[in-house]
Amino acid sequence: MNTVIAPFGGLFGAVLGGVLWAKYFQWTGHTADFIAIVIGVLSGVGILLTSSRSLSQDTKTTWRLVGVGAAVFAIFGIFIGKYLDVQWNAVTQFAEQISQENNMSIQQAMPIATTLFKGQSVWELMQQRMRSIDLLYGAVAAAIAFCIPNIQRLRNLLDR
Repeated sequence: MNTVIAPFGGLFGAVLGGVLWAKYFQWTGHTADFIAIVIGVLSGVGILLTSSRSLSQDTKTTWRLVGVGAAVFAIFGIFIGKYLDVQWNAVTQFAEQISQENNMSIQQAMPIATTLFKGQSVWELMQQRMRSIDLLYGAVAAAIAFCIPNIQRLRNLLDR
């Protein structure tokens, strides 16, 4: 496999994990910060799958760089998940909150929620939805993404 294609496995894993995270929140209504770790695993495994045959198995420096790339992709995937969470779920949550506070139906509250949503930037809403524990999960996800490509046994298993 070409060395240029190698990072796309990590990118694919990160995007897939971010989308699944936002969809999980949309389907269940519960935030699950531990899914950030899944994003780290998907990024690490994705970049390992696309890099294992195109890179030399014995150069530690190269594999550390691959691990750094996987960690960056994991953080990127977490931001994708948070961004999509705001895009897909914020208006509905605003509408539910407005309907409870003002004793009205969701259908009546939806136009108000849409106006509120358009009045705030996505970045502000992402910051409001983040908690301090998200930093810990993001660090763990990046560490896991870094470690997966650097496990010699996994590389040997895929090189066969």
